[in-house]
Amino acid sequence: MNYLFIILLTCLAAFTRLAPHPPNFTPILSIALFCGVCFRSKYIFLVPLFAMLISDFILGFHSVIMYVYFSLLLTFIFGKLVSEKISYKSTLIISLFSSILFFLITNFGVWIIGYPKTFSGFILCYSAAIPFFKNSLISTLMFSSVFYYCYSYISNQSLAINKN
Repeated sequence: MNYLFIILLTCLAAFTRLAPHPPNFTPILSIALFCGVCFRSKYIFLVPLFAMLISDFILGFHSVIMYVYFSLLLTFIFGKLVSEKISYKSTLIISLFSSILFFLITNFGVWIIGYPKTFSGFILCYSAAIPFFKNSLISTLMFSSVFYYCYSYISNQSLAINKN
């Protein structure tokens, strides 16, 4: 495995969180997903976590950080599960599923920490989070599509080179 590539990917992921962007519009879920899909190393799951850690040192840590990191780990695991059957359709499905799961888990943490522990507090928390979900969903679908096509192109180029 090319460690320089992994370091660059980690730095790129961290930078995208630090650069100006709409709220929750980053490739971090897509990077977690494709680390699971594309790499065989048992330590590759650390890429999105280190990217988050680096950027959280600069942006500041927050009370729901463990929920965010847990969601990234689950997204990585989903990527591993579909890695043998990767297709554009499976990429979109797992991206959608990962975005929904991220929304549910992280906002559960927000509700636990910052809202009344009532049904109305629960509804209020998730209602307030809908605009963030929209951005997260769009960015994850978009970046995952880009990563899928790059992955497919590189895989096809490798096959063509190996045939010749």
